[in-house]
Amino acid sequence: MTLSGIGELPLFKRRSPGAEEIEALLDLLPQPTIVADSRNGRVLFANAKATQLTAYTRREFSELELSTLLPGFEDNPLENSVGSPNTQTLVTRGSQSIQIKVKNQMLGGPDHWVAISLVPSAQEEENTSAISQQRWEAMHLLSLAAQQEDLASTYRQVLQAGNLLTGASNLALYLPIGSGENLKLQAVTGSGIHFPIELLAIDTGHLRTPKIWQPGKPIESLLHKLANTSKLSYMATTPLDMTDPGFGLLAAADSEKHPPKELPTLLQILATAAASIKMKAELADKLRSDLEKFIGSEKILGALHENVQDGLLFADENLNVLDLNPAAESMLGYTASELRGRRLNDVLISTQPLVAELELSLSDGKSREVGERKTHRRDGSEFLAFFRAIPISQEGKSTRLVILFTDLSEHEAFHLQNQQLQQRAAMGEITAIFAHEVRNPINSISTGLQLMQMNLPDQDPLQEQIKKLQEDVDRLEHRMKSLDAFSRNLEPYPDPFDLGEFCRTQLERWRPRLNRKHIKEHFQVAVDTPLILGDRKALDQVLTNLITNAVQAMEDQHEGILAIKIQPSSEDPAMVEMQLSDSGPGIPDEIRKKIFEPFFTTKGQEGSGLGLAIARRIVMAHKGKIECESFPGGTLFKVQLPVAPGAAAEGTPAL
Repeated sequence: MTLSGIGELPLFKRRSPGAEEIEALLDLLPQPTIVADSRNGRVLFANAKATQLTAYTRREFSELELSTLLPGFEDNPLENSVGSPNTQTLVTRGSQSIQIKVKNQMLGGPDHWVAISLVPSAQEEENTSAISQQRWEAMHLLSLAAQQEDLASTYRQVLQAGNLLTGASNLALYLPIGSGENLKLQAVTGSGIHFPIELLAIDTGHLRTPKIWQPGKPIESLLHKLANTSKLSYMATTPLDMTDPGFGLLAAADSEKHPPKELPTLLQILATAAASIKMKAELADKLRSDLEKFIGSEKILGALHENVQDGLLFADENLNVLDLNPAAESMLGYTASELRGRRLNDVLISTQPLVAELELSLSDGKSREVGERKTHRRDGSEFLAFFRAIPISQEGKSTRLVILFTDLSEHEAFHLQNQQLQQRAAMGEITAIFAHEVRNPINSISTGLQLMQMNLPDQDPLQEQIKKLQEDVDRLEHRMKSLDAFSRNLEPYPDPFDLGEFCRTQLERWRPRLNRKHIKEHFQVAVDTPLILGDRKALDQVLTNLITNAVQAMEDQHEGILAIKIQPSSEDPAMVEMQLSDSGPGIPDEIRKKIFEPFFTTKGQEGSGLGLAIARRIVMAHKGKIECESFPGGTLFKVQLPVAPGAAAEGTPAL
């Protein structure tokens, strides 16, 4: 539709047409158009494009003089300007002057209405296009701001986008300082204006809403004072959050340009972007902090879960197993994967009340020490444990239960062992007294038997009985000596010496007996073996007991092998290890576990059961260690003894 066409419409021929109908028709026109009374120069109607161009509303147009909008028509009657387009100056609502082309068209009728089309000049269209392009670039720049490496660069890019978006030459962004109410300058663009480094809360309180200060307006803040002193054209501000002025502030200023009419809207767009970036950064910091705390907590929980010696079992509100730690797996004999989802009643099986008391802790939300209860392992064996229940609440309701239990079977065993040790200590004292008291009568009996043997003829029948009695007395004397040795407090008097040379000397002493028994010897000493710190006399008894046992183990063999190897310990560099092995039949496991116990023997009346017990006491008195390994076809004893302080590595050549 054209201007000439709209004048022919019946609506414009009426005397009192409706405003809504006329404005609807005017909105069909492709260019900004207003309708004025040619006689008094008053604006009557305007279409939507005219309101966009001038920033006036339709209501304001109805109260507007045409000369206010187009000063060039003030002395030029509208009837005389009908015809070809002419260039005029259009003054917008924000007092901005725009060069446009004006074309009038009389609409006829008795009301003398004239339609005026307002077409921006080519320069103005070019400027408008450039501004539009510039704003598109600003929006693109704004969308990429969050991709900057650091927060300071992000804020600078927001302000750079603000330069393009608003046309303002200077922008500044203020954000809170810590938890205080004052704001600090975080980013700034432009030059020539020195924005204050800090804004007090009293200043920001006056800037709760978007404001544009211009010369002649009241000075309400430090920024307004700066603008007035610097003779700026305007100073526009908007808070990042309308409800909280302390959240941040955005300021835009220019020393030459007037503020565009859409400046408040554009600043709010920038403020929203800056606020979004600020909140995102704060959220990221909080998430990072929470994640670090969570990771730290997970590491702590993981370490506790894996390394705590007590059993940990986790159940849900229905008492179904969720998880358990390795200690609990070891105590109960199940793996975590086997128990997940199973009922607690199927796992903690006890003849005493247990699960019901654990359930009470879940229902009342209070931690509870259930106490000692006997429960069963997977293999059916029973063990004593101390149970505690710890409920975990969420939103006031217990949703998880942590069951902490300690295996007391080792404690019971230790208590029993302690009692046994106390009994053995008392028995040792009694044995020492007994051995001392019995040896004197034994000596008297032995002396009497010798006298009887000497006074009777060699062919006397009693000589055989006396001989057997003397053998029994000798055997009893030997056992009394062993008892006395075992009951004595062992206090070694150590000196540095070469263990390899010591063992070689012992083997030379044993060689005749080994040869009679058809036992071959193998002796080896590592060249880097250091001296040990030991009591030669006490260690002689250890080696004698070990060799004696080895020789007795190989008595039924046609040929046996006795091997001794000396070397630095692979387990502890502060120790030297002696390995003594034989090729005997080996020791069954059930016997091997008891061989170091006092009075345990497999030799019947021939053994006292104290040889290895004494050897173990001597080695332990040296702060060493003795172990036995056995298998069909051989037995190996490992003795570890401490290295002499400051001893250099020495070695004895192998035999």
